[in-house]
Amino acid sequence: MIPDVEGTVDLNGCAGSVIRTPAARPNDPALLLTNGHCVQGQRPAPGSALLDRPADRPVPIADPQGYPRTTARATRLVYATMTGTDVALYRLNRTYAQLKAKGAKVFRLTSAPVRAGDPLTMAYTGRRFTCTAEAVVPHLREGGYRQTNAIRYATSKDCTPHHGTSGSPLLSPDGTTVVGIHNTHNEAGEQCTDNNPCEVDRHGAVTSAPGRAYGQQVHMITPCLTKGSRLDLSREGCTLTGE
Repeated sequence: MIPDVEGTVDLNGCAGSVIRTPAARPNDPALLLTNGHCVQGQRPAPGSALLDRPADRPVPIADPQGYPRTTARATRLVYATMTGTDVALYRLNRTYAQLKAKGAKVFRLTSAPVRAGDPLTMAYTGRRFTCTAEAVVPHLREGGYRQTNAIRYATSKDCTPHHGTSGSPLLSPDGTTVVGIHNTHNEAGEQCTDNNPCEVDRHGAVTSAPGRAYGQQVHMITPCLTKGSRLDLSREGCTLTGE
């Protein structure tokens, strides 16, 4: 029996979720959240972001069994970065009200960071993983990119993300709030290379371990969003990386 995967989005090699902030209005265009490394075309360079780019990709929103409840289309890449965190936001051609009328599940976006010990559900398109935030890592490095306060998962047979699970939302116990986003795991035990992230502690010590997996914080997105599902990096409290 397939576990409940309602609300997940299959992005052909990555996953995603439709999210809304507390300030979002019913007639605002809906927003899709995935990883910055999951964007179509060239990824954002280290230390930079992609802002307000044209897009055209299907967004099938799953029902509990994993079949499309409805399909929208991403028409604009609002924002993408792999610096500080690893996130991308797309604006869809459907409003929150239109998706609600179709019965599609929309997740709430948190405004609080994940902390060590927090229970997490990784909502992938084919299944859900039960994870725990073992630690919050000050700096995570991978192939020239650096993320801060990354979420390291505790080793568990129930938390085994693999290639293709990038962009999967990390949910709080309520099952409806996105508190993080999965983005990487160490494949071969190498240090700081592509597909082999390494941790850098506050004293500069570097460590890595094969199989160790990580997610990224998303709470910093909420202060940057304005009405109409638009992004304003100059807003008070917005700390996302700029161009």
